[in-house]
Amino acid sequence: MNTVIPCIINRPTLEFGSSHQVVKQMQRVLNQRLAQFDSALSFPKKVSETGYFDPNTLMAVKYLQCLAFLAVDGVVGPKTWAFLCDGPASLPRLRLGTASSVVKAVQEALKDVGYYRGAVDGVFGAKTTVAVQNFQKSCKIVADGVMGWETWNELIKLDVHSSHCRLNSPKFSPMAKVQNSFGRNSN
Repeated sequence: MNTVIPCIINRPTLEFGSSHQVVKQMQRVLNQRLAQFDSALSFPKKVSETGYFDPNTLMAVKYLQCLAFLAVDGVVGPKTWAFLCDGPASLPRLRLGTASSVVKAVQEALKDVGYYRGAVDGVFGAKTTVAVQNFQKSCKIVADGVMGWETWNELIKLDVHSSHCRLNSPKFSPMAKVQNSFGRNSN
C-alpha cells in the first residue's frame, strides 16, 4: 500500500537557509518519509522540526532525494514535494521503450543486486524488463516488468541502494550546497 502523508496545499520551493512555518511542516513530513524508507539506517531517523532549513535538514533532503531516485540538489521543489507527500506513487511509471536518466539509475540499482546484466544505458529494453520482472517476483508483487509504485517501493527499500546514498559522500556535505549556490538546479 502506498502511504500518502497529508501535506500542505501550497508547496513553495524550499532550500538551505529558508525559514518559515512551511519549513517546519516539510520537516515533519520529511521525518515521516525517512522513517518509512531508511532501512539501512544511513540517516538519523529525525531532523529537528525548527522551521529553519539548516545543514541537517539539507542532508536529510539530499538523502531522501537519493533514496527516491530524484536529482540530489537539496532543494525541495515540485518533484521532492511530490515524493514527500505521495511517496513512490509520485515516481514515473517506467516500461519497455522508456529512455531516461531514471531508467539508468534503476538499471544500476538492479545490477547492484544481481538482477540486471545488460548495459547501463538508460534504455528500458528487454533485459531491463526481465530484470524488473525477476525483482518483482522476488518481492512477491505482480511481475509485469513495469516500474510502478509497488516496484519503486521495494527498490527504494533495498539496503544496497540506500547504502549508495550514504552521508559521507561529498554530495551530502552541507557546505557543498552553500559553495555551489550560484549555479543551482531546481528539483
